[in-house]
Amino acid sequence: MATLAEPAPIRLSGERKFFGAMALIMVAATFVGFAPSYYLAPAFGGKPLSLLLHVHGVVFTLWMLLYLAQTGLISARRTDIHRLVGPAGVTLAVVMVPLGVATAIVTKQVAAANHLPPPGPPLIFPLGAILTFGVLVGAGIAMRGRSAWHKRLMLLGTAAIVTTPLARITKFSHLGLMPAFGGMILSDLLLMGLAGYDLRTRGRLHPATQWGGGFFLGTQVIRILLNMTPAWQAFAKGLTG
Repeated sequence: MATLAEPAPIRLSGERKFFGAMALIMVAATFVGFAPSYYLAPAFGGKPLSLLLHVHGVVFTLWMLLYLAQTGLISARRTDIHRLVGPAGVTLAVVMVPLGVATAIVTKQVAAANHLPPPGPPLIFPLGAILTFGVLVGAGIAMRGRSAWHKRLMLLGTAAIVTTPLARITKFSHLGLMPAFGGMILSDLLLMGLAGYDLRTRGRLHPATQWGGGFFLGTQVIRILLNMTPAWQAFAKGLTG
């Protein structure tokens, strides 16, 4: 009598392990960074949030969970489902950029209208993060037919928005850094992890790591320098009141 052979267990390659671990790290950082003000707000005595902030929180959380799921599907060798789910990621990314810009501006407008200190870092930092996300994820989507480029650009794009929860971790961890700078420095560790992986497995940086990582770092420098100019400060003041 014929017996059915058991399916061979899926053995994760080093590449799948690396990108899966990076996805888990970024999801964990997002949860920890936003736990006091969003995910576990009642336990921390958090203030009620506006509808805009709730929508922002839901949409950005969906992105992080989708990124983790898509990485997991690749690890499970279910590229068919990964491609099927892909359009949902494109839709989320398209929504996230204007939503992120609007949230950054409106929250500071509300604080100004109520004569409260502006929440969070200066406006240029969240705007720079979401625009960096948009460019890198957009490039990653465009390069979806080239797996090595696609996964690196999507990782870097997602790391750009993880800068915000990392800044919050910097703040409540008392690391001795301004949250905006701390968030960028911690996100640079993710880039360093990708660079280290490339050097260990390829002996050199992948072009996506070079170009995407260069853009990632370049936008950080631009944010810092632009924020110090009177012209930008006047422009930001005009936007936020």
